Amino acid sequence: MRPGFPLIAAAALVAAGLTGAAGPPVEVRICSTLDEAAPPGSGPVLLVFFSIECSVCYEELFESRYLVDRGGWPVTVIGVSLALRDDLEAFLEKHAWTSPVVLDRRKALFRKFKVDAVPFRALLSGTETVYRDDPYLGPEARRKELTECLTRLFSH
Repeated sequence: MRPGFPLIAAAALVAAGLTGAAGPPVEVRICSTLDEAAPPGSGPVLLVFFSIECSVCYEELFESRYLVDRGGWPVTVIGVSLALRDDLEAFLEKHAWTSPVVLDRRKALFRKFKVDAVPFRALLSGTETVYRDDPYLGPEARRKELTECLTRLFSH
């Protein structure tokens, strides 16, 4: 384990299948729009903008799903990627990712949420954006802010 690599990240990577062990084939869900991935009215959505070429980016995708699962929050985690479809499909199959991923080759979601760099997360409740990553904070501080936002959102 590399220095500074959080235990939560290690657990998330194991859960996501990054240990290199081959498993049964998984059905990946690549969507062309956010509405296809999470129809309106289906509940809160955590968008995770990532690149398949960037380990920090896809670790954030896996960690986000782990965070939501561990918290027991009714949130759908949706990846958003600019990758080529075949490359994205191979990546998702390799890592047994079964949650929806929006293939955003035209950058519609990247523009809508003003995403300049990945990884980046945005939490939506209905049509309202209730959380956006602060690019000036480190990963731990962003994770803490997101956790606090989710806790506030679902503590009622």
